[in-house]
Amino acid sequence: MAKILTYFLQNQARILTSTWEHFYLFAVSTFLSVVIGIFTGIFVTGEGRERIGRILLTITGAAQAVPSMAVVALVFIFVGIGFAPAVIALVIYSLVPIIFNTTSGLLSISPKLIEAAKGTGLTNLQILWRIKLPIAVPVIMAGIRSAATINIGTATVAAVIGGGGLGDLIYTGLKLQRTEIIIIGTFLAAFIAILVDILIAQAEKVITPKGLKISR
Repeated sequence: MAKILTYFLQNQARILTSTWEHFYLFAVSTFLSVVIGIFTGIFVTGEGRERIGRILLTITGAAQAVPSMAVVALVFIFVGIGFAPAVIALVIYSLVPIIFNTTSGLLSISPKLIEAAKGTGLTNLQILWRIKLPIAVPVIMAGIRSAATINIGTATVAAVIGGGGLGDLIYTGLKLQRTEIIIIGTFLAAFIAILVDILIAQAEKVITPKGLKISR
């Protein structure tokens, strides 16, 4: 414990910089993943494209078993190293739960409900915003929560291709065989993951229509 405290006090600037880099890497990649993932889920579940949505659901379901290191390694081979490749790797890996949950949430809505909405004169866009998305919100948010927590952990792995962040701190500890450095990097990554999960859970409660069950 004394070694941990001593290292922290002597290297506050480096630790704070690594923490900020980690959070920034997470924030940028997660934002891109959410935008791309939700748009993709909406597109493939549109009227007449339900078959494509079910195929994509099967693919993303299987893709969740792919190790994060494999994705990082592939991005390294084809893109190289640096912040941008790290973001690309994280976006690719985070897309899977978001697309899966968005697609499954939208496809699970009863066709009878959609037909009833059409009978009232609503357009496809109105049905999407007024019926489909509000009903699918809990499932979509569960996917975003999963992606966010996975992303924070994967961001430490992305340090091997120049992503920076707390991964650099952890790998430094491993190279130097300094347990205190590893513990500090791991603790801060876990703390960010817990904090982000709590914030997203609160956001989920706010945007979920009353009367719908919160997903988690």
